[in-house]
Amino acid sequence: MSDHIELRRRLYYAVLNVPKDLQDKFGKRHVKSTGTSDRIKAKVTAAVLVGQWKLEFEETRGTSSPALRKALEYRREYVKARTEEERDIYSGIISDEAESIYDATDSYEKAALFSDLALGSKTFAEPYFKQWKAQLTVTPRTTEQYAKDALLFIQKFPLIEDVTKTAVSKWLDSLGDNGTSKDSQKRIIKGCRSFWRYVLRYDIKGAVEDPFFKVITHDKGKKKPSREVFEPQEIVDLWQMANNRADSTLADLIAIGAFTGARIEELCCIKVNEVTSESIKISNFKTPAGIRSIPIHSHLRSLIKRLKDTSSDGYLLSGLTFDRYKERSGAMSKRFGTLKTKAGHGKSKVFHCLRHTLVTNLINLDVSELIVQNMS
Repeated sequence: MSDHIELRRRLYYAVLNVPKDLQDKFGKRHVKSTGTSDRIKAKVTAAVLVGQWKLEFEETRGTSSPALRKALEYRREYVKARTEEERDIYSGIISDEAESIYDATDSYEKAALFSDLALGSKTFAEPYFKQWKAQLTVTPRTTEQYAKDALLFIQKFPLIEDVTKTAVSKWLDSLGDNGTSKDSQKRIIKGCRSFWRYVLRYDIKGAVEDPFFKVITHDKGKKKPSREVFEPQEIVDLWQMANNRADSTLADLIAIGAFTGARIEELCCIKVNEVTSESIKISNFKTPAGIRSIPIHSHLRSLIKRLKDTSSDGYLLSGLTFDRYKERSGAMSKRFGTLKTKAGHGKSKVFHCLRHTLVTNLINLDVSELIVQNMS
């Protein structure tokens, strides 16, 4: 059954079970005679039929590029062929299919590309995408960004053999001409390089080792604006603005952030059972080293008690939801961004700057560096 053939009345038949979501359209099973009692020839014919049926399934679902899928089906079977006779049969079938493509399109390039793909002298990048994405171990947000950038790369270079350092450099130049910044190009290359390293594991003939090496030139003298600390009064003003806008959750977040120096996602994920009368436990962190307890400042005690007593979902900052990246701070980050922009602060001041402000003030007060490190 692994060859998708069954012997019936001295002839072999090709068989394939139809996926459940398509059985209303195709029935439960495809069965068709191969017209031969020779097992080797029947396997080849069955492989072609099964490939065509699978293509029909994908086309019905709207997930198929027919020529690509058909070429890949032929290639899989061609690679699995164990004898020269089987390979010769597949070569003949592929040649006939390429001629059909030429007759239908009057394009030698399309016919030759189909033949190259089916016989293995050309390789599509797209089939490797899903496996690569599934094995990524970065955060969900980074995974989505990597995937988006890798798809952009695959759309430009559908064939692995077409990827060269020169071609990638020209592609990045065109992105730059269309307004893509150098920083965005660097980000794109990170996702592309991750995908390419995965592809290289398969030892594909014609795949260059590192087509991304030094493809981006650096702008001399141009630096990102450094982050700035908030002045204490600026933080008070932001807190007051949030209260005036009846955004008590944002006001509470600003107050706790200012007195703890914790990151915004850490604060949004604090659970009520992680808060005592004396300290807050930070457990939502990427590494075990980030787990720590922060003492509760006297100015926060009544606020923390109120939040604990009124929590409706077990979190200190109640009522927030997780986004598609499994983060709870997304909406609050946007609300803080809107607030600080309204207050006249630029891109160099973000919520994380509350952390820098606290650390700077503690150091200026000669607080032990070890204590500061343990808190932050």
